This record gives sequence, C-alpha cells and structure tokens, in this order.
Amino acid sequence: MSSNDKYDRQVRIWGPHGQARLQNARVLLLGCDPVGVETLKNLVLPGIGYVIIVDNKLVTEQDIENNFFIPHDTIGQSRAKVVFEYLLEMNSDVKGEWHQLENYNINDQKFDLIIANEQQFLENKFNLIELQTYGFIGKIRLYSPKCHIIESKPMNQKYDLRIFNPFQELKEYFDSIEFEGDVDYLAHIPYIVILYKALQKYHQINGKYPITFKEKHQDFKQVILSLCDNLEYQYKGNFYEAIDNIDQAFESQNWKNILESTEMEQDDNESQFYILLQALRQFVQIHGVPPLSKAFPDMKCFTQTYVHLKNNIYGVRIEKDFQIFKDLCQNKINDETIRLFIENVQDLKTINYRTIQQELQQPNQVDDYDNDCYIWYILLRSVNEFYQINNRWPNQQKSDIQLLQEIVVKQCKLVNVDSVPESHILEICRYEGSKLHMIASVIGGMASQEAVKLITNQFVPINNTLIYDGLKSEASIFEF
Repeated sequence: MSSNDKYDRQVRIWGPHGQARLQNARVLLLGCDPVGVETLKNLVLPGIGYVIIVDNKLVTEQDIENNFFIPHDTIGQSRAKVVFEYLLEMNSDVKGEWHQLENYNINDQKFDLIIANEQQFLENKFNLIELQTYGFIGKIRLYSPKCHIIESKPMNQKYDLRIFNPFQELKEYFDSIEFEGDVDYLAHIPYIVILYKALQKYHQINGKYPITFKEKHQDFKQVILSLCDNLEYQYKGNFYEAIDNIDQAFESQNWKNILESTEMEQDDNESQFYILLQALRQFVQIHGVPPLSKAFPDMKCFTQTYVHLKNNIYGVRIEKDFQIFKDLCQNKINDETIRLFIENVQDLKTINYRTIQQELQQPNQVDDYDNDCYIWYILLRSVNEFYQINNRWPNQQKSDIQLLQEIVVKQCKLVNVDSVPESHILEICRYEGSKLHMIASVIGGMASQEAVKLITNQFVPINNTLIYDGLKSEASIFEF
C-alpha cells in the first residue's frame, strides 16, 4: 500500500486485503459521458490500480455544460484524453491509459470491471456495470459471470457457538456448571450456558426441542426465565441476555443453503472458491457441521470465565478445525484466505446474474406494476429502441410521441403490463436524451459502491437493476 494514512478510513471498511484488490484492479471505461466519469472518479479516489478510458468523440460545448471533468478551454480535444488527465490528477497512485477509438478490442485482455457508459455492452466474460441517465431518470445494471461472495458483511453478525450440538469439550464444560451458589455467581453464568441448560430442560419437559417460532420465542423463553425465578431483577441480566440471543441456541442453516444452491462448472475446478467449497463439503460429510469460526460475542460473565471459554475451549477447537480444513484444501489456498472463509462460512453468498442479452430478449416480470421506477424502466427500453430505429432520441413532436407510444405498447406486452401513463411518455419525450450532471453524480455515487463490491468481493451487490427517479428522489431494485 502506498500510504497507510491516505487510505486509513476505507481500509477500516474493507481491510488491507480489500484495498490490495482495489489497487491491483484493472477497470475499463467505455465512453466519457458524465455518469461513467463520475463513477470512475469515485474509484480513482480510493486508489483503483489501473484505468483504461476509451472514447471516440471530441469535446463539445454540451460536454462542458454537463461534465464536471471537462473544462471550457478543451473544446475540440479528445474527450478520452481530457477526462483521463483530469481524473488522474486526483490520485497520483492511479495509473492508466486512454484511447480515442470507437471499437476497443478486449480480446486476450483481463479486466476486473468494465463500465459501459451510456451504451449497451453484451460481452459476458467480465464484471460489468452498464449505466444510463436520461433526463431525471438513471439506471444501473450489474452483471458478473461468477459472483461468489465470502465477506458478505451482514448487518447482524451470526455466531457459531454450538449450543444446540456442542462438541465434546464444550459439552463437558456446560454439564459442569451448576445453577447453585450465591447471587453474584448466578448473575455471571455465561448466557451460552443458560441457553444450553434451558434447551435440556425444555427437552426433558416436552420430549423434543423447540422448532416453531412460537416454541422458540415464547415457550422456550419461559423455560429460560424459570431458571432464575429465585433471583431479584438486578441479578437477571445474563438471563435476559440469553433471551435476547435465543436464535444462537439453534444451528444456522446458511452454510447448507450455499452448498445446495451453488453449482460449479468444470472450468471452475481450480478457482479458489471452488476449492474452498469442495473442502467445506468434505468437512461437513465427515463432521456434520462446518469448521468453527473465531467470532465470539461479548457476554456478561467473569473475565476469567470469558477468557477460558474463548481461548481454551472454543479457541482450541477452532485451531483443530482449521488444520483439518487446511489439509482438505491440499495446499492450494493460503492460510489467510482459509481463515477468512471459515470466519464467514455462515454468511456466504452466491448471485447468479442474468446476462444483458437475456434481459433484452425477455426481462423477468415483476409484481410492482404501480412503482414509478418500473414504469421508467419500460420507458428507458422504449427510448433506446426508438434510438436504434431513428438514430436520435424522441422529442415533443406529435409524430415522435406517437411512434414512441407504439414502441411502448410492444415493450409493455413483453413484460405483461397493460400500459404506462401518458404523462410519463410526454415527460420522457421532454428530456430528448439530455444528460444532467446532478443525476450523473447520484448514479455515479451508487454505481461506484457496487463497483467496489464486485472488485473486492465484499458486501452483497444488487441483483441486477437499479432505477432512480430524480423527480421523486426514489430508487428501486429489480431482478430483470
């Protein structure tokens, strides 16, 4: 990393390994219209590694009016050259190149992301963000050939505490704890012990473990409270902590879902994710559960108790599981990546994106017909088809409105929608293909966040289309 201080704040979000992925990434920008430039700007600032800007146009007065990175004294110059020079002034760590070309050959090249700026791009070998702004409307379309996310970073962290099915050493510890003694001792029993004891008592009473939501959050809760009947309220903090964490008493099924839903193709055999997933399958076949992760929550208990649990019981098991899992990876994956995978095994995500070509031929139908953003999506498809036919955007002339209405009818049939309001058709004709910098800034901000997700393989990107309505300042995500 060039400067720890320079990127300190963002490294706290996606870590040194995430920053390394950014700084080693190659990004291709096709076209220098405002929305793509705004998106790339937001990648240059955090230190994207190498950018390639391709555009065949010269700077015009219209560019000066709607593109912040094209100054007034550059009219007649290459847009690619001007944008490239001004963008890279913002971060000296970023390198790259520009080309004044209409068709750029991507064969035999590797890109971590392609940004298709105000144009369709049907290539499906690389991560892709397709962008369009049209008056007050904006669109972001994502595609990734293989989107396997190890670090999904959910809002609520899940802990694998093995309360429901403890390993031998943990079970022996649970069984050794008695609910007898002075109030100070009882008030510092770890909540994971309380949950285990409550599970055993529930099973003893009912002959089974709680399954339904009511059984878990009402009946089981009463069993927990019965364990502290004789304590005054001020000494029941750890018992209420157990109630707050009832879901942790039961096995998470997330890792099962990823094993069942992820299909690997033959050419994936040597990919890191494939190797890790195969190792997980083998580990589960042997042990019935995934390897134990190091995530361990705070809890109300004595310090020496907490340290003993974390280091001597869970910690020892974590290292045993790690060594077994590492052997299953057959020295094909480094230790850091293996630990990262195990740490996030409960929150693995896979997204199977539809290609742009599939969407163009037959978009998925959605139920949100009354959503204005859905209406704008249909109209964006319609004006794009109008442009392909006439090589210009529709205006407010009666003939253009009628022709666009005919196209809208066809697009509505494609998505099984009866019609769109005439007011929306008139509004989009009013735009006549205009590109507003304020809309480009909003879309560029959102698109760059999705770009970081695709490049760093962290957080969960949208699937697959975001439509922004600048008239209402609203946005919706659709899986077309």
